[in-house]
Amino acid sequence: MKKLFALALALVLCMALACGAVAEGNWKIAILTGTASQGEEEIRAAERAIATYGADHIVHDTYPDNFMSETETTISKLVAFASDPEVKAIVMVQAVPGASPAFNKIKEMRDDLIFIAGVPQEDPKTISDAADIVLYADEVGQGDTIIETIADWGCDIFVHYSFPRHLAIETIAARKAVFEANCEALGIQYVEATAPDPTSDAGTAGAQQFILEDVPLKMKEFEGKKVAFFSTNCSMQEPLQTAVLAEANAYYPQPCCPSPYHAFPASLGLEALQVGGDDTDALKQIAAKLNETGAVGRFSTWPTPVNMAIVDVAVKYAKAYIEGEVTLKNDTAKVNELFEAAAPGAAVKCYTDAEGTTYDNYYTILLGPVDFNEYL
Repeated sequence: MKKLFALALALVLCMALACGAVAEGNWKIAILTGTASQGEEEIRAAERAIATYGADHIVHDTYPDNFMSETETTISKLVAFASDPEVKAIVMVQAVPGASPAFNKIKEMRDDLIFIAGVPQEDPKTISDAADIVLYADEVGQGDTIIETIADWGCDIFVHYSFPRHLAIETIAARKAVFEANCEALGIQYVEATAPDPTSDAGTAGAQQFILEDVPLKMKEFEGKKVAFFSTNCSMQEPLQTAVLAEANAYYPQPCCPSPYHAFPASLGLEALQVGGDDTDALKQIAAKLNETGAVGRFSTWPTPVNMAIVDVAVKYAKAYIEGEVTLKNDTAKVNELFEAAAPGAAVKCYTDAEGTTYDNYYTILLGPVDFNEYL
C-alpha cells in the first residue's frame, strides 16, 4: 500500500512539474482546515487570507470531520496541493493525524515547499520532524493560567472533560498533569470526566448532548459548590457554555482554543457577531450579554482568537519565505515579530517536553485571561 501510494504521488508530482518552472510572482499558499462544524475560526481565517492576497495566491480545502477514520482522505488533499507546481507553501490548521505522513511523502518529491502546522494533534517530535514550523497555544502554560483564574473566582471543584484520544496527545496530557498538581496545591477538587469522542460512533451530536446532560448532573452532585468546567474539544464548547450559563454556581475559564469567537456567538445568541472582526467590540458584546444573564463574572477567554492568529502568522511567514524576505524555513525572530503584530502581548516560546528536549521549530503562544467586567 505504501509503495503504491509513493508511486502514485511521484507520478502526480512529476507530471505537474513537467509543465515547466513557476513564473516569477506565480506563487500559491495552500491552506487545509477543518470544517465549520469542528471550528469556524480556521475557515474564516483562510477566507480572510483569500480576501487579502487573492484567490490566485491562496487555495483552501477542508479535511473530513471524521478525520481519525479518514486519514487517507486528509493525506490525499495535502498531496493534491503539492501536485500544483505554483504551490510553494502548505499551511494546515488544525494539523490532525495525517499531517506528518503527508508532509514527509511530499518532501521526498519536492524540496522547495515550506510546511507550517498549526494546532497539531500529533506528538511534538513527530510533527516537528515533518513540518518546518509548528504553532500552537501554550497548553502546558494554560495549566497554570486556568487554575489561577478559577482560584480567583473561589471555585471549589474543577471538572475536566476529555476522552482517551485527546489524553494520548502529549501536550494535552502534560496540561492535565499541571491541572492536577495545581488543584492539589490550592485545595481545589479535580474531577476527570470522560466524554464521548466526537470522531467515534457517538459523533458530534452525541458528544454535545452528553455535555448538556452531564453539567446539570455534576452541579446536582456538587450542590452548593462553585464548579468550573473545561473541555479539550472544540465541538463541545457551545453546549458547555450553554449549560454553564444555566447554572448559577458554574464557571467557564476559557474555550479549548481561547478566543472571543469560540462558541460565544452561538451560545449567547450573538449571531451577528462577525468571527474575526474587531476583537474589542466582540469582547464588549459578549460582556454585555453575560451581564444580562448575571454571568459576567463566571466566564473568561483570551482577548485574541489564537487559532486565527496562528493561520494569519503562518500565511504571512510563508509569503515572506516565498518572496525571499526571510531565507530560513524557521526564523525565530520573524515568528516572534509576526505574533507580536497578530496577538500583542503574547508570550511566545519553543516547546520543551517532559524529558527536557526543546524543539526549536515548535512555538507555543500564551495570553492572559479576560475579565469581562472590564468591557462593560
